[in-house]
Amino acid sequence: MYNYPVLLHFHRKNGDYTVCSFNTDRDENKSSLTSETTYFGLQFSFTVTSQEKVDSFTFKAEIDGVLKEYLVRFNYYPLLTEAWILEGDETVYYSENPAIASPYYKDQNPFAFDKAIHCASFDHHWGYQGELGYSLSDYQTSFKLWAPTATAVQVVVYENTSNDAPIWKTFNLERGNSYSYSHKYNTIGVWSVDLDENLAGKAYQYQIEFPHHQTLTRDPYTIATSPDGKRSVILSHQDRQVEGFEVKHGTEAPWRLENPCKAVICEMHIRDFTKSPTSGVPEELRGTFLGAAQTGTVNQYGQATAFDYIKALGCNYVQLQPIFDRHKEYDQDGNVTYNWGYDPQNYNAPETSFSSNPDDPGQVIRDLKTMIQAYHDAGIGVIMDVVYNHTFSTVDAPFQTTVPDYFYRMNRDGTFQNGTGVGNETASEHEMFRKYMIDSILYWVKEYNIDGFRFDLMGIHDVKTMQAIRWALDEVDPRILTYGEGWDMGTGLAPYDKAKKDNAHQMPNIGFFNDNQRDAIKGGEVYGAIKSGFVSGAATEPIVAKAILGSRELGSYLSPNQVLNYVEAHDNYNLHDLLATLHPDQSSDQIMRKVETATAMNLLMQGMAFIELGQEFGRTKLIPTGEHGELTPADRERAMNSYNAPDSVNQVNWDLINERQDSIEFIRQIIRLKTQISAFSYPTYEEIYRHVFVHTAAENSGWIVYEIHGGSEHLLVVFNAKGTSFYFENAGKLEMFLTNSRSKQENVIDDISVAVLKVLS
Repeated sequence: MYNYPVLLHFHRKNGDYTVCSFNTDRDENKSSLTSETTYFGLQFSFTVTSQEKVDSFTFKAEIDGVLKEYLVRFNYYPLLTEAWILEGDETVYYSENPAIASPYYKDQNPFAFDKAIHCASFDHHWGYQGELGYSLSDYQTSFKLWAPTATAVQVVVYENTSNDAPIWKTFNLERGNSYSYSHKYNTIGVWSVDLDENLAGKAYQYQIEFPHHQTLTRDPYTIATSPDGKRSVILSHQDRQVEGFEVKHGTEAPWRLENPCKAVICEMHIRDFTKSPTSGVPEELRGTFLGAAQTGTVNQYGQATAFDYIKALGCNYVQLQPIFDRHKEYDQDGNVTYNWGYDPQNYNAPETSFSSNPDDPGQVIRDLKTMIQAYHDAGIGVIMDVVYNHTFSTVDAPFQTTVPDYFYRMNRDGTFQNGTGVGNETASEHEMFRKYMIDSILYWVKEYNIDGFRFDLMGIHDVKTMQAIRWALDEVDPRILTYGEGWDMGTGLAPYDKAKKDNAHQMPNIGFFNDNQRDAIKGGEVYGAIKSGFVSGAATEPIVAKAILGSRELGSYLSPNQVLNYVEAHDNYNLHDLLATLHPDQSSDQIMRKVETATAMNLLMQGMAFIELGQEFGRTKLIPTGEHGELTPADRERAMNSYNAPDSVNQVNWDLINERQDSIEFIRQIIRLKTQISAFSYPTYEEIYRHVFVHTAAENSGWIVYEIHGGSEHLLVVFNAKGTSFYFENAGKLEMFLTNSRSKQENVIDDISVAVLKVLS
């Protein structure tokens, strides 16, 4: 049974509702709906129930015997659906502001919705570039909130940081009175208060008054939260510190790369990394930040796992799937249910479920810093996966509750634009959300010493914002990495304004996931459609050849560090699972040869390199649940998108490495080539074209041969996927350097393989 909560507002200019009756087309609401009178007119609160998911219902208004029907679309389930309807206006509005801007409203304010659809003038008047959030000293606590459309603001302070702590005190904030063309000093939209006491260890929310309603909300600049993330928390500087943690930039941070093209980035999820008992991590630390930094862990065969495994593999960066606070759901025992974390709730606070003590808001910060320091001490950078493109909820998100209709791209009927496909998209082109993104990024760098950022659905953001983020990071350390998903999504921006791959030429030193190279090498699975790549016999040699040369012809890249090559990420099938699906009759050894070959090809491309943890040993999410141990259609669908699948699907099975030692060692050596010599990581296209020569990449030939002649490095590389052995001519002038071929002949590599050979002078 589905229950859809609805709050509906109806307005007549003449204010006479005695001749009106109302109902809906749903059986449970056949009788007239009960209403109450508000400033707007009549307000109806009810629930639509249905055995199946539904998209909409019809609201019926009969006035003086004339029936008028309005189609009302539901918000994303199970969020509240709120709508405004005005007699005479054919549009159903989903926000108050466009409704009161309607000429059919008796007290029309034609500018009420300008903050959404004419933001430039709104920003010009109200924009602010100073500090926001709380600040704390030994004897004072200050609060500062940007809420220009509010009529009054209070800070509600709770006795402690638990989810249900009672109110301790409430304080009034005052609106600033300084209007300035310099937005650093333009405080007319800012509310603040300075309290002569230290409130560390308490939680707070803002009570915000608007002309016709009020909200209770978190601080958008929250840096720590109650366990459920619904309240902001005040922490002292000491609460946030851990022994041995240091923030370093520039020459003091030697783990950051001068040449980003030497980057091999390993993507992992904190929970997946150590949740399995096979990780060898103590049970109480599995799936936590501290578990991800645990040393000395082994599987049942005595082989190094988790943190020690990452160090031995040779990757120089890890990319963490979302570690900021996310929307949480709970099982019947009160445990937080699994989720990758792409449901943003508080962007500047770490996710409490990864803490060794979720009830202590400071502990999750200390745990995360402990983990980051361990990776830095090991010479490994830490990259955050950030999701500024949407929020989980628009009903209780601190953006919409603080400045309604400003922080999101809106349609003229008050609905949220949905280029993300998950209900809303943020408006990075608006001054104060652009400021928020920059402030947030810099906070993670300066507080946690983060070394890079992967932007989820980066194409939702605008070019100018991404440029501003890059410039802000350059002032701290230009070696901090930035890259993202440059897909063309949404309609809220002009094509040339989107931070998408086609506009890479406008965004120097910002990288883009290279889906052209990905699909050419391994094929793909998108929304259930399966296709082959080079390692499965597809005729994609010309595209692979362009990728070998840095993919300049596959986009509008200015330099190779804008190209992030990959063949597996958390989305869609794992590489192993895609190849196993494409080749159901092949043995595990044959599938692993393809996995090795595709992974090695990816790593040997010019540009940055990216792998998912476990890719190199055939990590699988195809976990059969059929009655007789077979894979069901649901199992396959779950493996394609396992964002909320159970641990049995997502966790890394560290016992698997016992079966795949040869594969792991081969990829380890390939990673060493990528990270330690210049041949596969030239920083400019001029150097690539001077040193790299593709000899053969004929379409449908099944092999690619290219040469790298760079001073002391003179190499020949062969990719073979023809299904038959590849024979080298002039074998006496070549010396095998590295290969996954099992052939015993010196001048032969077998059917699916990679070979790197030294060219002898």
